[in-house]
Amino acid sequence: LNGAPFVAWTGLAEKGLKLNVVWCGYDKRFGVNNVATTAAAVAAYAAVVAFGRVDLIISAGTAGAFGQRGAKICDVFMSSKCIFHSRRIPDSVTGVLEEYGFGHFRSPPLYRLAREVGLHVGVVSTADSLDCNPTDMSLLLAEGAVVKEMEAAAVAWVCQQLAIPFIALKAVTDIIDGGEPTREQFDRNLATAA
Repeated sequence: LNGAPFVAWTGLAEKGLKLNVVWCGYDKRFGVNNVATTAAAVAAYAAVVAFGRVDLIISAGTAGAFGQRGAKICDVFMSSKCIFHSRRIPDSVTGVLEEYGFGHFRSPPLYRLAREVGLHVGVVSTADSLDCNPTDMSLLLAEGAVVKEMEAAAVAWVCQQLAIPFIALKAVTDIIDGGEPTREQFDRNLATAA
C-alpha cells in the first residue's frame, strides 16, 4: 500500500512453498519499530490485500511468559489459542460483549508438529502494554495464558474475519512472574531470543 510503513518480502522455500513475510515497519514520527495491536492488525489486513488469499498467517515475534507455567527465556511457544486480556467489556445481559472482548481465537491443532520441532504450546494473550497491572495478571492467570505479548490476538482477529487459519510463534524474552523489571529482561534477552 502506498504510503504505508509496512515492509514485505516474498520468496520460495523448500518444495515450492511460497512465503510472504511482512514487518510492521518503522514509525517515522517517533523513530521506533511499529508494535502492538493497531500496527499488527493493519499490517495483516494489508498483507492479505497485497498478496491475496493465503493458506496460513503466522504472528512471529517475542513475548513475556510465566515461569510458574514452566516457561524459560528463549523457549518458543506456538499458540493453542489467542486472547485479549485488556479488552474488558462487561456485559451483564448476555455475556456476548465480554466474550467478544476476550476473543478466544483458536489456532489449528498442530500439536504433533510442535512436538516434532521442539515448540511449547499454550495460550497467547495480547494487550497494548509491556507492563502487567494486577487486573491484567488476574485475567491472564484465569484464562490459562502462558505467553503475554502485544500483537497476536489482533492478527488472529483479522484472520477470523477473513477465514484464514492463524498461529502465533513467540520466543520468550522475559519472565512475567520472575521478579525482575520486564524492560530490563527484554533488553538483555532480545538478541538471544529473537
